[in-house]
Amino acid sequence: MTTHAPQTPGHPLPTGFPAGTMILIRRGLVPIEDVIAGDEVFTHQRLWRPVAATMRTTAPTVRVHCASLASDLAATADRPFRTRVARVFLEGGEAGELSSAGWTRARDLAEGHRLASPLDFGEPQPVPGLPASLTGIDPIDVLGTAGNMIRLKGEAAAALCPELVGWLAEHFGGYGAGRRFPAWALAMPDESRQAFLDGLVNDGPHRDQFAVRMYSKSFMVGLRLLVCSLGYAGGLSDQGKPGKPGWLLSWKREGGRRPDHDGFRWHPVTRAEHGREAEVFSLSVPESASYIADGIAVRNCTRRLMGL
Repeated sequence: MTTHAPQTPGHPLPTGFPAGTMILIRRGLVPIEDVIAGDEVFTHQRLWRPVAATMRTTAPTVRVHCASLASDLAATADRPFRTRVARVFLEGGEAGELSSAGWTRARDLAEGHRLASPLDFGEPQPVPGLPASLTGIDPIDVLGTAGNMIRLKGEAAAALCPELVGWLAEHFGGYGAGRRFPAWALAMPDESRQAFLDGLVNDGPHRDQFAVRMYSKSFMVGLRLLVCSLGYAGGLSDQGKPGKPGWLLSWKREGGRRPDHDGFRWHPVTRAEHGREAEVFSLSVPESASYIADGIAVRNCTRRLMGL
């Protein structure tokens, strides 16, 4: 069961993120409110570490606006983000004039800061548990078909490869907002990730710009991480309306701004502003004390870590 630490007088409130913030754990991208003690999170050190406890409280939030990310990245004011500072932002290639990496509170983020999004997710992992009926078929072709089936949906998808229907439901969930993104898909070899992406967009030889729209934030945050890990420049935006979620991911095959350095892409902050008061959730992670929230490296906030 999830452990919700009580708030007692004299103890600082935990910093955190509102419900719906996606956390990268072993079983995929899941909302922070669904993470439980014992789940393993991916850290800024590119290691998997167990969650010791979860906490929640109600607190004011800060909204962080960041180029190439959804506009509703919210956190409590003292939540530290992994950052570098760069005044130069190159078109294509590597980032220029980046400072050394550190941690910056959400309330102190401003233009010039860059937030870290991982590009490397550990040792390559094979595709798990493909149906026995597909034995002998190149897994690359299977992944391309899987991506195509997610794009087509419904009866059209089932007709393409009936043997994969159950496997897709097990690993990627159902249609619409129920679609999920498994963590192992981020650690597949480059060729496998590319095949899945090509199937998802029905890739053509002469296309240079792509876009995917879906209702599932879990799937779209995971897909953004996969797209960036392949070296493409792109952005994720929230196109939802009240009562109707919606997400758009667009990217280019060539060109665009890709400030990649030291295994991370460094997304430029445009501004941080006061948000609404909300119930927020936080994770206690020993050792590295960090995890990936909505695709961005963040850290637990304690007096020791912040030098207070």
